[in-house]
Amino acid sequence: MAIYMTDTHSLLWLFMYPQRLGEQARNTFDEIGRGEAKLLIPVIVLAELIFTIENKPIRADLDDILEGIYANSNIEFVEFDLHSALKLRELKQIPEMHDRMIVASALKYNASLITLDESITKSKLVKVVW
Repeated sequence: MAIYMTDTHSLLWLFMYPQRLGEQARNTFDEIGRGEAKLLIPVIVLAELIFTIENKPIRADLDDILEGIYANSNIEFVEFDLHSALKLRELKQIPEMHDRMIVASALKYNASLITLDESITKSKLVKVVW
């Protein structure tokens, strides 16, 4: 079974603005929804999502998003651990700390990353789906 990870924008857009997702990202989320692949969500993504909803002019309901996540048994949250934190030193091509954390997690789980982030894509550190 294929394993994917999502960044914050991709997760938010899945629930709020699916038309903003790239075709490959939409197809991947559909595959996960059908139970044909697994989606991992780093807890840092959840933290960024909470912060984004609280501090940006978007209309999103965190409880609705969490309900959608919990309704699919092929989606799970993953913790950020010491090994992944130490890996951050090797990911200097990515300037933003939270993005480094997400990439470190994707590397740990050998997951393809659903993201539009330019610095992550250019780094070629993980397989990107968009």
